[in-house]
Amino acid sequence: MRIILQIYYYKKFLLGGKMKINKSYFLNGLMSFALMFSFTTLNAQQSIEEVVVTATLKEQSELDTPISIDILTGEIMAENNIMTMYDISDRTPGINISKGTFSNKVYMRGVGSGGNQSFDQSVGQFVDGVYQGRAWTTSGILLDMERVEILKGPQTTYFGNNSIGGALSFITKVPTDEKEASISGTLGSHGEKTITAVSSGRISDGLKARFAIGYHEMDGWLKNTNPGGENYPNKDGFNMRTTLVWDSSDDMEAKLKIDIGRLDTGSGMGWQQTNCYADGSGADILFIISTCKLALGAADFESEYDDRYSASEGQYGYLDSDSIVLEVKKTIGNAELTSITANQEFDSSSPGESDYSSRDFLHWRVMEQSDQFSQELRLTGQNGDKGPWMLGFYYQSTDTENHTNIGRYYVAEWGASLGIGTSNLALMRPLWLDAESTSIFATKTFFVSDKLHITAGIRHTDVEKDYIRSASSLGLNAAGYTFDDFNLDFTHMGSIADGTLIANSYSESATTPSLMLQYFKDENSMIYASYSDGFKAGGYEYLGTALANNGAYGSEGVDAYEIGYKTSSEKMKASMNYFNSKYDGNQLSSYIYPKDNSAPYTTTTNVPSTNKGFELELIYILSDSVIADLSFTKLDATYDSYTGGTCAIGVTPVAGTSGCDYTGLPLLYAADNSGLFSLTSENEMSNGMMRKSSISIYWTDDVWHNTDFDPNSKEDGFRKIDARVEFSKDDWKIAILGKNLTDEYTSNWNQQTNYTSQTGQFSILDRTRSIAVQFSKDF
Repeated sequence: MRIILQIYYYKKFLLGGKMKINKSYFLNGLMSFALMFSFTTLNAQQSIEEVVVTATLKEQSELDTPISIDILTGEIMAENNIMTMYDISDRTPGINISKGTFSNKVYMRGVGSGGNQSFDQSVGQFVDGVYQGRAWTTSGILLDMERVEILKGPQTTYFGNNSIGGALSFITKVPTDEKEASISGTLGSHGEKTITAVSSGRISDGLKARFAIGYHEMDGWLKNTNPGGENYPNKDGFNMRTTLVWDSSDDMEAKLKIDIGRLDTGSGMGWQQTNCYADGSGADILFIISTCKLALGAADFESEYDDRYSASEGQYGYLDSDSIVLEVKKTIGNAELTSITANQEFDSSSPGESDYSSRDFLHWRVMEQSDQFSQELRLTGQNGDKGPWMLGFYYQSTDTENHTNIGRYYVAEWGASLGIGTSNLALMRPLWLDAESTSIFATKTFFVSDKLHITAGIRHTDVEKDYIRSASSLGLNAAGYTFDDFNLDFTHMGSIADGTLIANSYSESATTPSLMLQYFKDENSMIYASYSDGFKAGGYEYLGTALANNGAYGSEGVDAYEIGYKTSSEKMKASMNYFNSKYDGNQLSSYIYPKDNSAPYTTTTNVPSTNKGFELELIYILSDSVIADLSFTKLDATYDSYTGGTCAIGVTPVAGTSGCDYTGLPLLYAADNSGLFSLTSENEMSNGMMRKSSISIYWTDDVWHNTDFDPNSKEDGFRKIDARVEFSKDDWKIAILGKNLTDEYTSNWNQQTNYTSQTGQFSILDRTRSIAVQFSKDF
């Protein structure tokens, strides 16, 4: 009865919004939930699933793969309502995926790329082996996934594409031989609604198909105090995928996959400004304007860190994505040829405001179109009992057009002090980037003995990039261009006649070897050691600049070592590893705000770092009905030498220099300790119904969010608890899912506001406590 009452209590959160709960009552409820792991009528026999992965571009057991891997199966993703890449962070220690101003951020073991549209991603993202080249794609919906393989450490031999920090490999589900169909959905807090429908099966003797469509809607957990604005994140999106497999031939198989997606947003960045002085005072840096003072002039503004923020209306954005992928496998003698041909198109528009309030002062919009074509060829085979080999070729061409448009409203109370009245100003910063990457790669495994295998690999990559950048400023009242809230699509954006065009080219080649040793102690245990030489190309920053080097930045390199142990038994599966990676020249980007009336600009630099630590994955069957799962990461990632860092506003540079010394400080999003512990119980009840219960605790130590190391950019460590109860019988399931049940307030981005030195920070609040009802039905 207590469990039923507790579930009834939680359900009130679905439509009632945020509520205060008594902490002792809540803990009492968790204890009631824990009883479900011990009380049962009939126990179901538990087993540990063996997962087949493709981390080395071939199918093999995860326990036989000499790479540190975290795996999210499609079942885990569905049960935990993992709908976007952002949700992966909550289930994977050592990983951070979050929204950025001009480019989304993905960090693994503290290695990632900052908010510069010109940077290639240090953590590559691949869908069915196809590289997702632009960071905005992280915002899309994850649909009908078989699994996600989180590959830690450099993956440049097998995946290339600058994957110097790791790779996220998304594997979608393929058509089945037998006909099947399903529908599933979620109704949750913050106006969340999801629905997914799938149909799969054989159409004819030589053709089978799978069709999936998904829809996701969210009203937002951060309440906008401006009555005309939307809560954050306000969004709705859909994805459709059709997959056809032709397999009528004994020696050839072809798979055609077509993806279409659309995501619409209505709430911009979700920045809330906090810690403003009551009178809005503080030393003003730019335009003699304090954003706190500006915000305090709005009736709806508050300066507390909570679940409320002040933002303007009209912050509508979108992400369109289309892709078509053809994969063909052909047997040629004793070898197999695999061809993957892909064409992808992305079109995005993302608004935001750097006044951090509903006051009209500084609005911006980033618009980007990207077309990517790629072709991969792989020939694999095996020389008898001497071990397999692989030869490969890869080509990629990406054309990107990016427009960062900024609109400034000079409010009346400051117009006189600026000497410009209330005129408005537009800044346009276009970027045209054409990039080509060509590589050849090879691996060969030597079976030295039944127990000892050695795999040598090498990849040679050629990169060419052509940039055209510009910057223009226009007084819009005089010119008559559109300048209304967030409608910043200026009519002349394709031709900047009054700006200076800067054209630059960049080219670089690199050869990166790798070596893996595997020793199979027995059929259930393996020890491995590996070395990887990684590479990530340099280039030019996205903003046109008059600096002497035109904003050039160098390439990154890494020498990575790892040793690990994987084992399994009837009751246990474990993997552990130690890694030590020496990065030569992490690409960093900082936003600079000058003290005069010139425009802010970015500066880039390359900084060496050392990244080392220990990782553990342990799954253990505690009883016939209960399984425990522990993932843990111990990380020590620091800058080896960082003497010219951008100082936080109000901090004086080191004497005789123009920057601050951050040598020995941790990399961004690099927690010393982080982990996830889960208990899952599956029981058969007396009426034939199955009950599956789970509870998990995710924890992390402090992390830094910004390279100026302002104290307010550090996020304190936290713990979050999720729980789920599912009832199923035959072909239906219904469940209740609670996430962040203790309602921890955490942020994925803390930073000083741009225009003051002594007051004001902004944060993006992570999702607060949520409760959802889930259902699924198979046909």
